[in-house]
Amino acid sequence: MATRAGGVLTQLGGGYMDGGLDGCSVSGVVGRYEPWSVNYTHHERTYTSMHMALACDLFAQTSEANLLHRLGDPEWLDGVVARLAPTPRWTPFPGRRVSEIIGLLGT
Repeated sequence: MATRAGGVLTQLGGGYMDGGLDGCSVSGVVGRYEPWSVNYTHHERTYTSMHMALACDLFAQTSEANLLHRLGDPEWLDGVVARLAPTPRWTPFPGRRVSEIIGLLGT
């Protein structure tokens, strides 16, 4: 998605993901008003739309549970990612899987 061809394919595919150079980034707000963004364009392989949905759910649910500090804990995050990565592409409710894993690994 970070290349011109990837952006075109994303748009032609009719997906809801953003394409182009900003399509491979996660953004948010640090503190009250400071925008934050990180690109993830240099990974060994591409991410599926399910992986992106799981990442979005993970960020949202850790935020809602006041657990964002856990994203900075490498052992906890490795455990979450190891359990989420094999999630099949067509899982009907990926958010449920995220909440189950967060509950399993605890705070």
